[in-house]
Amino acid sequence: MLSSTMRCLISRTACRSQSYFSTSSVKNTEKIWENPWKHAIPEKTKTFATVEEVPVDWSFVERLMPIEVVPDVPKHDSYPTPSGWTPPTAAGKTHSYYVRRRPDHLLPLYLERKRDLLNEKTLDFDYVELVTVRNVDGDVFACEHDLRTYLEEQLGHSVASHVDELKGRIKVKGAPRSLIEQFFYSKGF
Repeated sequence: MLSSTMRCLISRTACRSQSYFSTSSVKNTEKIWENPWKHAIPEKTKTFATVEEVPVDWSFVERLMPIEVVPDVPKHDSYPTPSGWTPPTAAGKTHSYYVRRRPDHLLPLYLERKRDLLNEKTLDFDYVELVTVRNVDGDVFACEHDLRTYLEEQLGHSVASHVDELKGRIKVKGAPRSLIEQFFYSKGF
């Protein structure tokens, strides 16, 4: 368009009847000066990308997904198994509290190490092991009382414990995890 305008300016005599601006996009009733931007900027047309659905074999991915339903308790010839595991018994339902097992059928006992007091002789911190019991439903304080009396009988010294009733957790300080595990197995959980 610019080159045709320049040609017309050079040879004015030849292009007297030709217009300098193209008015083909302008309707006869519409004047250019009423909306100059409409004619200066080209119209935008929307272009959509084409979408194609590709069939995918999800069988390999589904194997990696976590199991939504907890599998049944495995059957063994004799209990406890060589690892010390025993299934829950009916005696566990007779208490005012209940300890739910994890999805892998183990007791929800977790070991945690925290920094304790400063040892003045070595100027190093001593560490203490805390055992956390989770998933305690029902009367959490009765569970803590029974657990503490059992541990004090077995160990011969007092045991510190902390109860978080809202979360259903009991933290025990000064007792090994294996002894707490024996307590819950003896109660039928």
